[in-house]
Amino acid sequence: MKKSVSVGIHVPSVSTTGLEDGRAYAEFFQAVETLGFDAIWVEDRIFHPVPMADAVVLLSWAAAYTERVTLGTAVMVLNLRQAPVVARQVSTLQHLSGGRVTLGVSIGGRPEEYAALDVPMDRRVRVFRDGLSALQDLLTGETITRDVEAGHFFPLDNATVRPGADLPIFIGGLADAAIRRAGELGDGWIMGPFGGVEDFAKGWRIAKGGAEAAGKNPDNLIAGRLLYVAVDDDRSKARADLTKFLHGYYGPDFDVDQHAIFGPAQEVASRLREQVDAGISHLMLAVPTLDREHLSRLAHDVMPALRS
Repeated sequence: MKKSVSVGIHVPSVSTTGLEDGRAYAEFFQAVETLGFDAIWVEDRIFHPVPMADAVVLLSWAAAYTERVTLGTAVMVLNLRQAPVVARQVSTLQHLSGGRVTLGVSIGGRPEEYAALDVPMDRRVRVFRDGLSALQDLLTGETITRDVEAGHFFPLDNATVRPGADLPIFIGGLADAAIRRAGELGDGWIMGPFGGVEDFAKGWRIAKGGAEAAGKNPDNLIAGRLLYVAVDDDRSKARADLTKFLHGYYGPDFDVDQHAIFGPAQEVASRLREQVDAGISHLMLAVPTLDREHLSRLAHDVMPALRS
């Protein structure tokens, strides 16, 4: 059965010139909802050379100024967070927002982040599996005990986080093993901006294979994708806007022409439609600024083509 398309906005929570103030973010969040988008997504890092907002705090701010849209991370670097603390944060946010949270997680992270948080980077897959398991257990709201002698990174003894939070957990990944884990352990896979629709098709087969191996129905798996977009009749301006943002976030080696979508609305809509036709049901459209006129163009000139 074909899934309905969710068109969300991935909010720019990092800036080379300094973060916008709370009012600017609040007005942007309200515009996302008023214009008919389905979700607000945020990114996550611990260390970054330019100003950046914390993912959970920013989503809490978004929850306070919206009523309908999904609130999601795309993605939270779970290995750089204490899973029991994340459970408490997510439980609270799910309660305060009226049940609107979707959690996207991944391994990710840089050596200096792992070192600062005393997380063994050479065991990051095991840390991720154990952290995700602890998080999923605690979000049930049940009292959890896990054998301390079993070598868990997060041993739990009579641990309870309430209220429980029944919410989707998507897993981001690029390598085949990470994509397989998304199908095995999560409710969906988030593909990043790198690669084309043919790469999605290959990854989607791997994710579904992971779900099948875990005894799950692969047809219930959700396909999401983070894509950097800019709409402008002046294609060079759209490219420049994205370049400034993406080089500030990823560094100057990020290939904007290869890994971003920009140009007139019809061109952007056509390329995004290819993603939907390939089977992606949750689009996370990352915009370079909090420009509400640009947001309006996406809503009026691009979004209808994605839902037709």
